[in-house]
Amino acid sequence: MSSSPVASHIETHAHEIAGQAWVELQSSYDDIEERFGPEAEALWIEHLQQRLIELAVALGAGDSDLFAARLAWSRSAMQARGLTATDIDNSLNALRSALSSKLNETEASVACKCIDQANEVNLAASDAGLQSQLDPGLSNHRLALQYIQAVVAGNVLPGMELVLDAVEHGLSIKDAYLQVLLPAQTEVGRLWHLNSISVSEEHLVSYTTQRLMATLASRAERKPDNGYTAIAGSVVGNVHDIGIRAIAYLMEIEGWRTIYLGSDIPQSELPNTLDSYEADILLLSVALTSQLPDTQRTIESVREKSTQNVKVLIGGNGLSGNSELWRELGADGYAAGADQAMSLALELAAQR
Repeated sequence: MSSSPVASHIETHAHEIAGQAWVELQSSYDDIEERFGPEAEALWIEHLQQRLIELAVALGAGDSDLFAARLAWSRSAMQARGLTATDIDNSLNALRSALSSKLNETEASVACKCIDQANEVNLAASDAGLQSQLDPGLSNHRLALQYIQAVVAGNVLPGMELVLDAVEHGLSIKDAYLQVLLPAQTEVGRLWHLNSISVSEEHLVSYTTQRLMATLASRAERKPDNGYTAIAGSVVGNVHDIGIRAIAYLMEIEGWRTIYLGSDIPQSELPNTLDSYEADILLLSVALTSQLPDTQRTIESVREKSTQNVKVLIGGNGLSGNSELWRELGADGYAAGADQAMSLALELAAQR
């Protein structure tokens, strides 16, 4: 991913700029601590710093749509939690003011233009992306909804039994992953985003899904070893790993030797790990655009320090705003979903 002086400046000084934006934001409210509680300063600085990192990524990539996508996500989540359009506008104005005070005139103009372009896209956008992707008319989607309802109600084992029973009666384990559990997780993420379920309820479903995926994997009949080794996990900073975990399980079932490393993998660990296991391919999950710089640094570290001619395949919501970014990040491919990841991983491994 290409960089730029303004992007580098914002990324390096994000915390300092966010602190200045907080000072600017306070001038918009007489009752900010009363409204947002004693943690108001910490909460707003964290929020503003996250937006700045996302802004730096968009500027580095030369693509304001990346920032627009994250701003849309942030705007809808904030409104679902009782914040108003004025609150959101005030936070953007505070960012503009802080950028103008911390950057030179040219850099500030570039950064503020990106914010304005993204905000215009947001204001014109519909809420179509927040509609449920589950169709109750489809049996597997209906099962996903029943599973969510059971687990959120605290009926964890009955919820798991719904899926296990469906597998006993003919649902393939692959379809249980791809058509029930992963769509269920997408729906749970949507419900959390809209503030329709709590963090606790989201965590309960997520941990139950992890438990259920492991149970299903232990019952699966594995195909013969295909001779390839895959290492998989979530890039540093990414604690969301259900999607990549599902891919790792499914690849193992398909005959891969799979080394699953979990979430938030330190980039310094990967080259030696790839060499130790003689990996053919590395699969990395990227959840947020703010994780793209670390993703690039991770891939660069792998290229520089690993003795393996390993292929790198990346995917995740962090690239959903620009599916061609994988080339600039130095990867060998990008997969938008689990099915595509498995087929592309086999293709890339065969090219070594």
